Amino acid sequence: MAHLAHYREAHPLPFVITHWINLVCMVLLIITGFSIHFPFWPEFMGIARGVHVFCGFVLFINCIVRVLMAFFVKSSPTGGTRSQVTDFKTWLPQKDNRHQAGAWIKYYLFLKKDHPLGAKLGVPQKISYLLIPVLIIVMFYTGLCLWNPTMNIGFFAAGTDLVGGLMSMRIIHYFMMYVFICFMFIHLYLANIEGLSPTKLMLFRKEHGGLVYDPDKHVIVGEDDLKH
Repeated sequence: MAHLAHYREAHPLPFVITHWINLVCMVLLIITGFSIHFPFWPEFMGIARGVHVFCGFVLFINCIVRVLMAFFVKSSPTGGTRSQVTDFKTWLPQKDNRHQAGAWIKYYLFLKKDHPLGAKLGVPQKISYLLIPVLIIVMFYTGLCLWNPTMNIGFFAAGTDLVGGLMSMRIIHYFMMYVFICFMFIHLYLANIEGLSPTKLMLFRKEHGGLVYDPDKHVIVGEDDLKH
C-alpha cells in the first residue's frame, strides 16, 4: 500500500533533540546498569556509577522539558500534512483515529495487511508513549532511593520502607530496566514497521514523499514526491 508522506513538521527540531538525548541516556543507563549489577569489570565500576547517576538526572530533566514543550511547541498531528497544532493535542487518540485501536492492533500482529490512515502514531503507540514519562519518573525515584546522597532523605526513605528495604528497591529498579529494554525494542518495531522513513525523519530530519492527508476532512487529497 502507499504510505503517508513524512514531513519535518511532524517532529520539530526541539523534539528531535530531546529524542536524541533520550536515546543516548537510555543506552548508557542500560550499559552502566548491567555493569553495576554484574561487576564483571571492577575497574569500570566508579565510572559506571558516575555515568549512571549523571544520565539518570539528564533523562529525568529531559523528560520534564519534553512534556513542558508539548504545551508550547507545535507539531503535525497527522502524517502526510504540514498542518500543525500544539503538540499535547496529538498525545491522545484524535477524532479521526480514536476508533482505530482494534485495526491497528491487528496490523501490528500481522492479522491485517493494511493499517488505517490517520494520525502520525497508531492508537497503541500513543497509549504506550503516554506511559513513558511515568516510567521515567518512577525509575528516577527508585534510583534516588538507592543513591547514597539521597537514600536517607525522608521522601525516598519512606519509599524504601514501603517496599520492604533496600534490597527490594534494588530488585524493583533492576527489573524496571528490562521494561525500558522491552519498550525500546517495541518502539523500534512500531516506528519502522513500514520502513525506515520515520526514523530517518526523527533522527536525521530527512523527509520522505507519499500520500498527502487533509486532517480536517480526514481524506487523502493527493501525493507529494518532494520535487517542488
